[in-house]
Amino acid sequence: MKLLLIRHGQSVNNLLEQETASPCYEGRQADPPLTELGHEQARRLATWVVGNAQCQRVTHLYSSLTTRAVQTAAPLAQAMGLKVQGLQDAYECGGLNTGPEGQFAPVPGRDHASLLTDCPPLLWPAELHGQGWDGGYEPWDHGHFAARAARVKAQLRTAAAEGDVLALVTHHDFAQFLIGDLLALPELNGEALTFRLKNTATTFLELRTTASGTQERVVHWLNSAPHLTPDLITG
Repeated sequence: MKLLLIRHGQSVNNLLEQETASPCYEGRQADPPLTELGHEQARRLATWVVGNAQCQRVTHLYSSLTTRAVQTAAPLAQAMGLKVQGLQDAYECGGLNTGPEGQFAPVPGRDHASLLTDCPPLLWPAELHGQGWDGGYEPWDHGHFAARAARVKAQLRTAAAEGDVLALVTHHDFAQFLIGDLLALPELNGEALTFRLKNTATTFLELRTTASGTQERVVHWLNSAPHLTPDLITG
C-alpha cells in the first residue's frame, strides 16, 4: 500500500493558537473551517500535486469528516479528478468537543448534505447510512487513539488493490498515531513519537512485501510542503 498522508490547511483554531502562542479556548470552534490562508494552502497543494510524479498516481482520495479536512480535500479532488471518500475514523484526537480541559462536551459533526456545500464530490461512509456522524468525541487516551489508527490502516489496506496509491486528508495529532502504526514505531515513555506537521504538508509512506515474504516500510518523504512559500507556512 502506498499512502499520501495530508494534514489539513490552517483552521481558525490553528490561527487562534498561533496568535496567542498557546492553547486557547476563548473563541475556539468545535468544528472549525479553514482560514483564507488555509484555503490558499489547499489550492497551492492541489496545483503541486498534479505536477508531482508520485502524487499523479493517486487513485483514491479519503478525508476526515471534519469541516477543515473536507475543505482541504475539495481542491485536491478537482485537480486530480477524483471523488472524496469520507472516512469516519480519521478525525482529530478527542473528536469534536467544546473544550476547555475538564469541561469537554461532545459536539455532533455535520451531515452529508451540509458538507457537500464545501466539497461536492464527497462520498458518505456506507456505515453511516446517510445520517450525520457523531463527531467522534472521545477521552484523551493514547491507547484509544492508537487503536483507532490501527482501524484506519486496516480500512485503507482492505480498500487498496494492487497498484493503488491512496491519499488521506487528516489531522496533526491523529497523524502521529497513524504514522506510528504504519511504520511500527515504538512509543517513548507512553507518548507517541511526535512529528511536527505543517498545514497541508504531505507525508508519503509505503508498505510492501518483499520476495522473501517480509514486510518493508518505506518513508519516501515526511512533512514536505514545497508548494508553500515561507510566508504561507503555518502549523
